Amino acid sequence: MNYLIFPKPQNKNPDNTYGVTDISKENDGKVWIATYAALFNYDGKKVTIFDNEKLNLKDNELLHIRSVLADSKGRIWIGNNGIGVLLMEGNSIINFSEKNNLIHPTSTRRGDKSKPGTLEHVFAIEEDSEGNIWFGDRDTGAWKYDGKTLTNYLISDKLSKPMIWTIYKDNKNNLLFGMADGNIFKFNGKAFEKQF
Repeated sequence: MNYLIFPKPQNKNPDNTYGVTDISKENDGKVWIATYAALFNYDGKKVTIFDNEKLNLKDNELLHIRSVLADSKGRIWIGNNGIGVLLMEGNSIINFSEKNNLIHPTSTRRGDKSKPGTLEHVFAIEEDSEGNIWFGDRDTGAWKYDGKTLTNYLISDKLSKPMIWTIYKDNKNNLLFGMADGNIFKFNGKAFEKQF
């Protein structure tokens, strides 16, 4: 194991830290490291930092990254607690949630409870074997993006907390959804089956 010292910028927001929340690796070996206050890219030699400014955030938006995914098409998906999903494609960075009208007009973009039908608090992102991108939202369940359409799924109406903490693709290409209350669900192609 090697200990890597990343050059962390001065933390301008004492409410956010550089605690690591997720890691994803691109096909070419570059590593993306998500922290609450910034996204770090390590290519084996140098570190590039993506903060509020580099991610084109608005003045009222708080960066609070919870997840990152480098997908099979070379896109970088960034799940944020408050402003939804940011998408990096080449040199372009957009707010994917905002572009798809999935941030409520009255949202403070600061982490308050999401209204149904929004994608504002993304704690988990995964790509399935067919290239669909899945998002796990803290308040509104699972979302699947097939490249054109976003579909929202309720995991179960029997859950005390709908919060999705993690999405994992196993070696049989099943998607497993880890919930805040400790339950694990598997998506069977149509619905979610409780595993334990």
